Amino acid sequence: MTTNKVDVAAPQKTTLPAPPQPQSSPIRLIVLLGLLVAAIGALAYDYLAAKPGCDAADEKLQTFVDAQNKLGVKDGAPITPDAVHKALGMQPTWVDKHPDDNYEIEYYCWWGNVPLINMRRHFISVVYHGQEPRHFSSHHRELPPDESLPIVKQEAASGDQSLPEPAALGADTGAAAAAPPADEKPAESAKDKESP
Repeated sequence: MTTNKVDVAAPQKTTLPAPPQPQSSPIRLIVLLGLLVAAIGALAYDYLAAKPGCDAADEKLQTFVDAQNKLGVKDGAPITPDAVHKALGMQPTWVDKHPDDNYEIEYYCWWGNVPLINMRRHFISVVYHGQEPRHFSSHHRELPPDESLPIVKQEAASGDQSLPEPAALGADTGAAAAAPPADEKPAESAKDKESP
């Protein structure tokens, strides 16, 4: 006799039914493929059209400005915005005017008015100074640095205030320290005291 029971049937394994697979919508797939195509197209435009176009315009503008600067005062004229438009063969995307400070900045953006991209990728800024018609000052591949803009004098809000004297600021200058205040008499030296 054996102690193993061979006759007993093995317990059956029960399988739970698999949950139904979520069905993917063809609209979602079309939207995702559309976004992928748009991203690849934007990347291709950025590297194949916008960057070379911006580089070519920057070089064209630099060549034009150098040629105008080589002309003498008698032969040449100040470079105006119209001359820059003609040299580049395009109008600016927008113009940032500051009439009170006598300057303006033209922006040439290869991404046009597309938000969040146009001022981050491939654009030129041109700074003009002076009275109308303004004349060319500088051009930059990105935002113009503060050094290229005119210095705007900020007047005091209270009107006519004079600058404080160096002695009042705590500066120890030789002249300010040696000179007595205007309302006091100069101290007599020992030599002056002895003489009758």
